[in-house]
Amino acid sequence: MRLLHLIKRYAPTEEKAPHCHNDFVQLFYIHQGCGIARTEDKSILAVGGQLIWVPLNHRHHLKLLKDSCLSIIHASPNVIPYFHDEMGIISTNRLMVQVMAEIEAQSADCEKDYDSNSDIQHHYLAVFVDQLKKQSYQNDIYQSNQDIDKRLLPIIEALTLQPDIKLSLDRFAEHCGASSRTLNRLFISTFDQPFREIRQQLVMEKAWQLSRSGVAHTNIALDLGYNSLSAFSHAFNRFKQDKASHKLAKNRNPLAFVQQQ
Repeated sequence: MRLLHLIKRYAPTEEKAPHCHNDFVQLFYIHQGCGIARTEDKSILAVGGQLIWVPLNHRHHLKLLKDSCLSIIHASPNVIPYFHDEMGIISTNRLMVQVMAEIEAQSADCEKDYDSNSDIQHHYLAVFVDQLKKQSYQNDIYQSNQDIDKRLLPIIEALTLQPDIKLSLDRFAEHCGASSRTLNRLFISTFDQPFREIRQQLVMEKAWQLSRSGVAHTNIALDLGYNSLSAFSHAFNRFKQDKASHKLAKNRNPLAFVQQQ
C-alpha cells in the first residue's frame, strides 16, 4: 500500500475502539462537523478544514460527532512527510481545502460503491500530498490533557455544525443538566479557556476556511451571526494577525524547526 483514501459520513455520533497501525501512517481530514482524537494522555478537537496526523504505532481512537464527514488517508511512511512522533494537527492551506472540498462534492454525487481510487481522485490527492510537504505540525490547537466531558459535546457539536458568534451557554444549560457557569468552568478545566474564547476561535476557524474557499466576507459575516461587516472584519483581521504572529514566533523557535524536520 502506498496511499489509500476513503470518505466516511457519520449521521449519529460514533466512536472507534482504541487501536494503532504498525505499517502505515494515518491522516484524518474533517470536511464537516467535528472529530475528537484521543490518546492515552490527551484529547485533540478538530473541526472542518483541519487535518489530524497519526504516526506509526501510536495508540489512538476517534470520536465523530453528529453529521460529521471526514477523509481517511492511509499512507506508507515514505509517501508523505513524517511530521512528529505524537498525534497532532497539521496545518492546511487554501489549495488543500479546495481540493478536499472537490473530492467530497464528487463523492456525495456518486453511489455508495464510488471508487475512491479513481483517476480523478488520484490527481486531486497528488496535489494534496504535494501541498502537504509544505505544512507543519501544530500541537497547541484545542488540546486537552483529559477526556472531554460529555456535557460539552452538544455545545461543541452545535458550534461546529453551525458556528454562530451569538451562541450562548444558556441555550444548553437545561439540556446538559448543568448551569451555564458550570459549563463554562468545564471549558476552562478542559481547554484552559472559557467558552467565549472557544466560541470565538471556532467561529474564526470557520471564517478562515470559508474565506480560503472564496466565499465573500459579507456572506461569511451573515452566516456566522455578526450584525455588521465591520464587526466581522475587525475580529477576522485580529484573528489573522494572531495567526501570523504565532507562525512567525514558531519559525523563530529552533526547537520547533527541528521538530518539523
